[in-house]
Amino acid sequence: MSCICNHLLKKCLLLSILIASFGYAQEIENSADVFLEEYSDDFQEAFFEGLKQKGIENYDRAVNSFLVCQKIEPKNAAVANELAKAYLKSKQYSLAQEQAEIALDEDPNNMWYLESLYISLKKQYKNVSNLKEIVPYSNYQLKENLAHLLYLKQNYNEAKNVLVELNDGAFKEDLSAKLQAAIDHRKANTNSFTFTSTTVTNTPTKKTTARQTTSNSSNSAFNYKSRLKFTLKQKNYVFLETTAKEALEAYPSQPYFYYALGTAYNGRKKHRAAIETLKMGLDYVLDDIRLADNFYREIAAAYTAMGNPAKANMYLAKVKFKK
Repeated sequence: MSCICNHLLKKCLLLSILIASFGYAQEIENSADVFLEEYSDDFQEAFFEGLKQKGIENYDRAVNSFLVCQKIEPKNAAVANELAKAYLKSKQYSLAQEQAEIALDEDPNNMWYLESLYISLKKQYKNVSNLKEIVPYSNYQLKENLAHLLYLKQNYNEAKNVLVELNDGAFKEDLSAKLQAAIDHRKANTNSFTFTSTTVTNTPTKKTTARQTTSNSSNSAFNYKSRLKFTLKQKNYVFLETTAKEALEAYPSQPYFYYALGTAYNGRKKHRAAIETLKMGLDYVLDDIRLADNFYREIAAAYTAMGNPAKANMYLAKVKFKK
């Protein structure tokens, strides 16, 4: 079962890329004749339909199709993970967790399945200790994956806690060095981003002090945004990418930094990376309609460049204010 699931997973990833890049019809034409001959026609038809519906963001229909697959293959890890991702998109987080657990139970070495479970727990405000209680934590590869995943998610302290449980070796040494560098970088930026505490008074000198302290820090969120806006106007996409990544390391919940990085990726023709970054950043945009419009335009530009006008038009239709 594990080999079959891995094979299916690879096909899932390939098909997902095809959906994003060329549209569903071309995906079917290119992939149908090589897709998992060992599975029944009903399974393949339902699975293709699920990918199609997920690709056009009809998540309820995608869930229904993947549930058909799961009825045929109840312990198929790749199908369970596709269900988890569809449930996440439709904000059904407990169901996403349930399916991610099934996937990971079948294939505990799989990083993708672990990430689906991690995200579903975070969406429910659960922490890493909850995750450890759920997963087959005695699995060594899973522990390595978890440490790496926590590092990628910038959950550095928890990553260090998991790393302590691992045996000495190249993986532990490499990740330890990366974690320490990331923690040092975060501390340096935190120390530089210091506001002068003041009570709300009518004394202008105290307010001025707070503003000056903020502006004088070269790596403050304020200054990062100013630098990014200037670089964006210059269309220096290489420097824009570098600066935006640095800004996001220090301030991972600032939506403008995601917009800047997505724009940099588009400028450097990294359109898939642009779409992924911009969609992630949209989660942090609250009531800034004009910034949201910029996200939608940039996503549309990426889809246009990838030859997917239907998806481009879908995002352009979300724009509230026309330029």
